[in-house]
Amino acid sequence: MVTAGARCAYCRSREDLVAHHKTPRKLGGLDHYDNLEPVCRSCHPAIEQDARAEAELVWERPEVDRAARPRRRPTLRRPY
Repeated sequence: MVTAGARCAYCRSREDLVAHHKTPRKLGGLDHYDNLEPVCRSCHPAIEQDARAEAELVWERPEVDRAARPRRRPTLRRPY
Protein backbone atom coordinates (compact mmCIF):
# COMPACT_ATOMS: atom_id res chain seq x y z
CA MET A 1 0.00 0.00 0.00
CA VAL A 2 1.30 3.43 -0.91
CA THR A 3 1.19 6.26 1.61
CA ALA A 4 -1.61 8.79 1.16
CA GLY A 5 -0.55 12.04 -0.51
CA ALA A 6 2.33 10.38 -2.36
CA ARG A 7 3.28 11.18 -5.95
CA CYS A 8 4.87 9.07 -8.66
CA ALA A 9 8.64 9.39 -8.36
CA TYR A 10 8.92 9.88 -12.14
CA CYS A 11 5.86 11.65 -13.60
CA ARG A 12 4.59 13.21 -10.30
CA SER A 13 1.06 11.81 -10.83
CA ARG A 14 -1.13 10.99 -7.83
CA GLU A 15 -3.31 8.51 -9.72
CA ASP A 16 -3.15 4.70 -9.39
CA LEU A 17 0.11 4.42 -7.40
CA VAL A 18 1.93 1.21 -6.51
CA ALA A 19 5.01 0.50 -4.40
CA HIS A 20 8.08 -0.11 -6.56
CA HIS A 21 11.13 -2.03 -5.26
CA LYS A 22 14.30 -0.19 -6.27
CA THR A 23 16.22 -3.47 -5.89
CA PRO A 24 13.87 -6.29 -6.94
CA ARG A 25 12.99 -8.86 -4.29
CA LYS A 26 14.14 -11.58 -6.67
CA LEU A 27 17.65 -10.14 -6.46
CA GLY A 28 17.70 -9.64 -2.70
CA GLY A 29 15.72 -6.40 -2.31
CA LEU A 30 13.82 -6.07 0.94
CA ASP A 31 10.32 -4.80 1.73
CA HIS A 32 11.82 -1.84 3.57
CA TYR A 33 11.02 1.86 3.16
CA ASP A 34 14.54 2.56 1.89
CA ASN A 35 13.98 0.13 -0.99
CA LEU A 36 10.45 1.27 -1.91
CA GLU A 37 9.19 4.25 -3.86
CA PRO A 38 5.73 5.20 -5.16
CA VAL A 39 5.20 5.01 -8.94
CA CYS A 40 2.06 5.06 -11.05
CA ARG A 41 1.01 1.94 -12.94
CA SER A 42 1.75 3.54 -16.32
CA CYS A 43 5.40 4.29 -15.35
CA HIS A 44 5.99 1.06 -13.43
CA PRO A 45 6.76 -1.39 -16.32
CA ALA A 46 9.54 0.78 -17.75
CA ILE A 47 10.97 1.60 -14.33
CA GLU A 48 10.85 -2.07 -13.29
CA GLN A 49 12.78 -3.10 -16.40
CA ASP A 50 15.47 -0.48 -15.75
CA ALA A 51 15.73 -1.38 -12.06
CA ARG A 52 16.09 -5.09 -12.86
CA ALA A 53 18.83 -4.45 -15.44
CA GLU A 54 20.74 -2.20 -13.02
CA ALA A 55 20.40 -4.63 -10.11
CA GLU A 56 21.65 -7.55 -12.23
CA LEU A 57 24.85 -5.61 -12.95
CA VAL A 58 25.77 -5.42 -9.26
CA TRP A 59 24.19 -8.66 -8.00
CA GLU A 60 26.61 -11.53 -7.44
CA ARG A 61 25.59 -15.16 -7.19
CA PRO A 62 26.66 -16.59 -3.81
CA GLU A 63 29.55 -19.02 -3.91
CA VAL A 64 28.57 -22.64 -3.24
CA ASP A 65 31.13 -24.96 -1.71
CA ARG A 66 30.27 -28.26 -3.40
CA ALA A 67 33.03 -30.16 -1.60
CA ALA A 68 31.54 -29.40 1.80
CA ARG A 69 28.14 -30.82 0.89
CA PRO A 70 28.35 -33.56 -1.74
CA ARG A 71 25.26 -34.19 -3.79
CA ARG A 72 23.44 -37.45 -3.09
CA ARG A 73 22.24 -39.65 -5.88
CA PRO A 74 18.49 -40.13 -6.01
CA THR A 75 17.27 -43.54 -4.86
CA LEU A 76 14.42 -45.52 -6.30
CA ARG A 77 11.93 -46.55 -3.67
CA ARG A 78 9.71 -49.46 -4.38
CA PRO A 79 5.98 -48.85 -3.88
CA TYR A 80 5.53 -52.11 -1.92
